[in-house]
Amino acid sequence: MTFHLVVLKPFDGHSRGELITDARAVEKILAGPQAGFVVRVSAATIAKGK
Repeated sequence: MTFHLVVLKPFDGHSRGELITDARAVEKILAGPQAGFVVRVSAATIAKGK
């Protein structure tokens, strides 16, 4: 399943509520100290508009 990220707390130029869809950026963020500043969301849910 593919995930995107939604920013909960601003970091590194990303704003609260921003959707991060780039797969490499998602992997890097989840592997780093900023992982606590985002929440994963299903890409399929976003595509359906829910």
